[in-house]
Amino acid sequence: MISAMIDGVKRPPIRKGEQTICNGCGGTLRSVIPQFKAAHWRHDAGDCDPWSEPEGEWHLGWKSFFNPQYCEVFMRDQQTQEIHRADVMCPHPDGSSVVLELQSSPISEEERLARETFYSKESRMFWLLNMGRTRSLSFNFGSCLGFDESRRVQIGGRDFYRMDWFMRGTMLDKWKQSRAHVFLNYGRSIYYLATMAACRTLVRDQGKGEFALARLTIREFLNAVAGDDQSALTIDLAEKTD
Repeated sequence: MISAMIDGVKRPPIRKGEQTICNGCGGTLRSVIPQFKAAHWRHDAGDCDPWSEPEGEWHLGWKSFFNPQYCEVFMRDQQTQEIHRADVMCPHPDGSSVVLELQSSPISEEERLARETFYSKESRMFWLLNMGRTRSLSFNFGSCLGFDESRRVQIGGRDFYRMDWFMRGTMLDKWKQSRAHVFLNYGRSIYYLATMAACRTLVRDQGKGEFALARLTIREFLNAVAGDDQSALTIDLAEKTD
């Protein structure tokens, strides 16, 4: 965990020897101050969220757009008492909320479905996938990007462009079946993936390796997560964030 409540403030650890209590499980958290990685909190008894994963600079960069109280938010299923820690959870003034899960590593289909089922019970769920997570020559997402006007289709007032996956595997084939909203981050660009959540007709007509993307600005993406509550953000969206 990057941040936890200590002395009434939600923050990362700032020195060795600090300890506090986990808001999720009530267990003891101790500070970890590594030399080359981000400071974080570690459970004495092991992380209470089985979906927890190691986090790098990409995760930390995106979380830095949001105020700490909206990051690493524990959510509990009142029937089963199952708890998980959302990367970002922004409540909106109308009583709704958006959960944003930041995903940089591959996950199984079973875990993807489990996360979507859990977080979608009380919130809209967004995924943000790191499409620049490797320097391997076998994975270059940029080679798949082509915004050809002849392959443009409009859905819900937004322009989607049909594209083809040229790399090994079929990563996006499973993600386009998602019932949540899936966004892709490549470099400084954000793309919205056509999925079963909002583009069912388009996705049903696609074959293996075919997908469609709509372009968004970072500002549009952050607005979608935070809604009207701009206090959820650490930046002023009146400034340039594209």
